Amino acid sequence: MISEINELALGIDLGPVNSQLTFYNRQNSAPRTVSVVPGEENYQITTPAELFSTMEQHFEEGVALLADFFGQCLELLATAGKPDSILAVVTMKKMNGTWADGIRAAFERLGIPGDHVFLQDYRESFYWYMMNQRKDLWTYQVALFSCEKGKVTAFELSVDRKTRPALVSIDEKGMVYLDEMAREGRPEKLWLEVKDEKFLELAKKMFGKRTFSSVYLVGEEFDKSWMGNSLAFLCNRRKVFMGQNLYTKGACYAAMEYARMSRVGDYLYAGPDMIEQNMGMQMIIRGHREFYPMISAGVNWYMARAECEFVLDDTGEVILYSKSMEGEELSHTVRLPGLPDRPNRATRLHLSLSFIGKRKCRVRVTDLGLGSLYPSSGKHWEAVITFAAEKTPGKESEV
Repeated sequence: MISEINELALGIDLGPVNSQLTFYNRQNSAPRTVSVVPGEENYQITTPAELFSTMEQHFEEGVALLADFFGQCLELLATAGKPDSILAVVTMKKMNGTWADGIRAAFERLGIPGDHVFLQDYRESFYWYMMNQRKDLWTYQVALFSCEKGKVTAFELSVDRKTRPALVSIDEKGMVYLDEMAREGRPEKLWLEVKDEKFLELAKKMFGKRTFSSVYLVGEEFDKSWMGNSLAFLCNRRKVFMGQNLYTKGACYAAMEYARMSRVGDYLYAGPDMIEQNMGMQMIIRGHREFYPMISAGVNWYMARAECEFVLDDTGEVILYSKSMEGEELSHTVRLPGLPDRPNRATRLHLSLSFIGKRKCRVRVTDLGLGSLYPSSGKHWEAVITFAAEKTPGKESEV
C-alpha cells in the first residue's frame, strides 16, 4: 500500500484523559513509543479535556479539535524525519460510528487520506501486539488484566488452530472492583491485603486448571506493593508482563501489517465488531457479466464501506448480493421510486455502502444523470439492510 522511501506506520491510543503515540519506519528495528519528555518513559500525551464531549455532541467542532490534537501528536515525531507517507491506526477502548467518521475526517484535514486510516478497539490492539511476540508466549491461552479507575477486567486470548486461517478470539472472563467503594473503610494495611486477595480470586477463577503461556497487566494501578500472593500465583510457570503502552504498540503493529512492513501469517482476529458478510453486485464489465465485490467479510463494521458508479441497464432497481462466511447467500433489492424516465442505459448512479453496526448496512443511491442530455435529477434513495444472526440460504429481501 505504501511505497515511498520514508514510510511511517503510526499507532495512536486515543483516550479521554491521556493518549499515546507509537511509530515505526524502516530506520528502526521495532516500534517506538514517543515520550513527551526526551530520555524518559513518559508516554502520556494529555488529551484535550473537552474533546470527547465535543465530538459526541458537536461533530464538526469535534473534528476540528481532533485534527488539531493529531497535528500536535505528529509534531512529536521530529526524530522520525519528514515522512513521505503515513499510515495510521487509531485504537480506543470502544469504537463507534461517530468516532470512526470523526477520526477519518480529522486525518483528511491533515492531508492523510481515508484509505490510510484504520480503526480498532483495545481488544484488537491486544491481538496485533500478541501476534508480534514470540510464539512461546501464546502457545496456550494468554491472559490480559486491564485496570481502570479501580475496576479490573479479565480477558482471555485463545487461538483455534483447527481452522484456516486460524481464528484468534479475545473474550471477557470476569471483573472485580478494587476502588474506594470496595474498600468499605478498611484501614490501609488491611485493604492492601484484601485487594490482593480479591485480584487473586479473579485470576484463579479465570485460569482454573488450564494452561496459560503468559499474562499481561495494563494499568497504572497495578503495583507490586500490594500484589503479593496474586503476583506469585500469576508468575507460577507463566511469563508476566506489566506495562502502560501495550495498546498503542498493538495499533502500530497493525499499521505495519496494513502497510506491508510486516506479516503475522495465517491468522484472523474474530472480534465482536467483525462483519460476517461479503457484499457486491452483478455487473457487465467489458462485455462480460461478473460479480463485482464491494465489501469483504472479516473487517470491523466501522471499517466496512465502499462506493462505485454504474449505468442502469433496463431496470429501475438496484440488486445487491451478500454471502456469509458460512456460505449462506442473500439478495437485496433496493427500489428507486421517482427515478426519471430515460432511455435505456441513460441513467448513471452513485452507490455507497457503509455498515452502521455489525449486522446493519446502509445503502445510499444518488442519480447522476448522464451528461448534458440527461442531467442529474438530484434524487437520493437510502435503505438499511439488516442481517439476522441466522440466515436462510437463497432468501431474497426488499429494503
